[in-house]
Amino acid sequence: MNAKSILKYVSICLSILSFLLLSIYFSQASENDLVEIIFFDIGQGDAILIRTISGNKVLIDGGPENYLIGQIGKELTFYDKFIDLVILTHAHDDHVSGLNEILQRYEVGQVLFPGLVDYYEPAYKEWLSIIEQKDINLQATKAGEVYKFDDGSYLEILYPFVSYQGELVEDVNDTSVISRFCYVEVCVLLTGDATAQVEEELLISGQDLSAEILKLGHHGSQYSSSEEFLVAVDPEVAVIQSGVGNSFNHPHLRILKRLARLGIEVLRNDQLGQIVIQTDGYDWWLK
Repeated sequence: MNAKSILKYVSICLSILSFLLLSIYFSQASENDLVEIIFFDIGQGDAILIRTISGNKVLIDGGPENYLIGQIGKELTFYDKFIDLVILTHAHDDHVSGLNEILQRYEVGQVLFPGLVDYYEPAYKEWLSIIEQKDINLQATKAGEVYKFDDGSYLEILYPFVSYQGELVEDVNDTSVISRFCYVEVCVLLTGDATAQVEEELLISGQDLSAEILKLGHHGSQYSSSEEFLVAVDPEVAVIQSGVGNSFNHPHLRILKRLARLGIEVLRNDQLGQIVIQTDGYDWWLK
């Protein structure tokens, strides 16, 4: 191949690369006035990514096994390797396991968790070890903390009321970090695997629980989503992160009937696959 042919080949390659980069840029620019909430289809577990208009990324839980890494790679461009905030709601495998590979491959600004350290399941121990090795900023969070983003959106922590550091707990589900993300008039309530007992504590606390979108507690278990709690939240839609044919029979029929009676729309990962909700702060819709 002579020099002229080589130059022509290089020119064509650069043109194709420029086209691809511009395509990526304009596809992102067309949605940069929208907040996006992605409920990943990772089987029986939770994994949620919030992308703000200002470009911040918040990841809540990582699901079981190592399913999340491939899916999040489809949502974040190949050069986007930074996640501002990661929240582990609690230490169970179906929430923590998928985060281990995320922490290895991405740079993370800060990690929040309920503070529980005396829990010895392998995936959770590995998670703590990776955080220590990479010197990631780890904080035991509690109610009252607020994380504000440049576009005016914010994430507030509603639970736990105290750090569980050094505590022995009867039910790890009830250590779940519960957070509420809001942009203008649209809010999303994220409840981890908290049971009805925690829901009652939240109701007694008098905090604002209202949200247009509710990530239903504990994959639709009958031990979460009390009627009093659902009435207080008053969501337009409930998202259920449960896996196809899971051995727990989640979501429970009793909960589905309760949601129907209250007029709450249901979106399920086991039926719809990945669920993506977009909002301009005044309305929301499925992408």
